Amino acid sequence: MKILKTIAVQIFTGANIATLLLLWGCCLVTYVPPSVMPRLSLVTLAFPVFLVANIAFVVFWLIFKVRRVWLPLAGIAACAFFVRDYYPVNMPSPPPADSWKVITYNTRAFGGKAATDADGQNSVVRYLAESNADIICLQEAFGKTYVEALRKILTGQGYEMAQHKNQILCTRLHIISSDTLVYPTRSNGGFSALLTDGTDTIMLINNHFESNHLTPEVKKDYKDAVRHYESDSIMRELAPMFDLLTRAAPMRSQQADSVMAVVDHWLPRPVILCGDFNDTPISYVHRRLTSRLTSAYTQSGQGLGVTYHDRGFPVRIDHILFSDEHFRSYDTHVDRSLTASDHFPLVTFLTKNKEKPTK
Repeated sequence: MKILKTIAVQIFTGANIATLLLLWGCCLVTYVPPSVMPRLSLVTLAFPVFLVANIAFVVFWLIFKVRRVWLPLAGIAACAFFVRDYYPVNMPSPPPADSWKVITYNTRAFGGKAATDADGQNSVVRYLAESNADIICLQEAFGKTYVEALRKILTGQGYEMAQHKNQILCTRLHIISSDTLVYPTRSNGGFSALLTDGTDTIMLINNHFESNHLTPEVKKDYKDAVRHYESDSIMRELAPMFDLLTRAAPMRSQQADSVMAVVDHWLPRPVILCGDFNDTPISYVHRRLTSRLTSAYTQSGQGLGVTYHDRGFPVRIDHILFSDEHFRSYDTHVDRSLTASDHFPLVTFLTKNKEKPTK
């Protein structure tokens, strides 16, 4: 019996080491530009699977052989920064009174006709008009009628607006200038704007990185494959989705590099970067951008923070980043009260660092 127990311990130890190596591999892949190895970038999508597996091993070793619990704990600790990006845990702290409320939201064409209230007003326009936000960054803001309705209401409230293609910025700060970001894209884009609060000049970037262009048919095949798992057909059913993901990832990596060139040129002056990145916190794009900027959700959010809620694809792909020399975030959260789009609004409160005056 003792021999069988020893063999079982060795087998589970080997399995634990394997899951640790795969977890570390997901982290290391974020340092490899998808433009170099496109398919390799898909490995990062498995990060939560290997993380959960290692957490399960912690429980397993605590029950059956407590002396081995150091193995998954040390493995998870080795990629603690990635774990924190994926699932942050922060002490709740109310935002100071002088904080700026910042919202980034992919409106998906303002939700279309289905988002019309009983009184005939678009629910997205109503939400934004009542948000009392200081900075609003919108992506996929299609629909002339909705845009004009929003413009009329917000300008009446003292906001200034800038629009480049289907990306819109609404802010109570003064807009000095704005300019389209130049990078390769099939249909998305972004722009930078210089804002001033009367003291500092802030570069704000509202960005929508390349979409994966997953069609309803591809999404349905994915959901069917997950729901009715059959090993002989799942790869065939998922192949079209993998091809689309592989095609978009290199373009997003180039776009992120282009944005970082703009950010690097502006730093060490204040920067705020908002938008739909179409990539999770465990990705080349997110790691590249947070190499110089801080994620508001990581700093003051709680849990997974799912912003894209299309059934079967619960992920956080909307982000707010900033230069931490100049700002601190509070109460970053996903507002699930607005369901007009396939995204939820991401909200944070930014306070300027008084102990580190900007130049």
